[in-house]
Amino acid sequence: MDGYQRLVVKALREVGEILPWDLETEIDQNHELIVLDIRESDEFEMMHIKGSIHVPRGVLEGACVWNYDDTIPVLAQARDQNIVVVCRSGNRSALAALTMQQMGFEHVRSLKLGIKGWNDNDLEMLNNQGDVVDINQIDEWLNRAVSEDKLKP
Repeated sequence: MDGYQRLVVKALREVGEILPWDLETEIDQNHELIVLDIRESDEFEMMHIKGSIHVPRGVLEGACVWNYDDTIPVLAQARDQNIVVVCRSGNRSALAALTMQQMGFEHVRSLKLGIKGWNDNDLEMLNNQGDVVDINQIDEWLNRAVSEDKLKP
């Protein structure tokens, strides 16, 4: 197991997870729920869960507190709200949820399996124009192979 995976496993000892189909139900039942997508801008623009808030992982800490240029008021005032953090596969979101817990967020979880799991369960996603994205197109993009130059020699 590499260092990245060890960090994720360690984070998941402290961070709760929610499965995609359970998140779908919770979104329908809890209008106060914050779905926080921490993927990069191009990923979010291509596909995201309807109603989710986009805050790239790189600015998360500043977005969660007042008095910063990156502050997102809905997050800065949400220390006691239910928040589900979303990424592509559930790894970055676990690390981000742990960071948020360390910052005092009481009810933050990670979406197990991430956007990939959401799509695998045929749950709807939108692009930046608000159009429903074709599940097969998403599947092809999400499951593309890692390029050779990024593989360990």
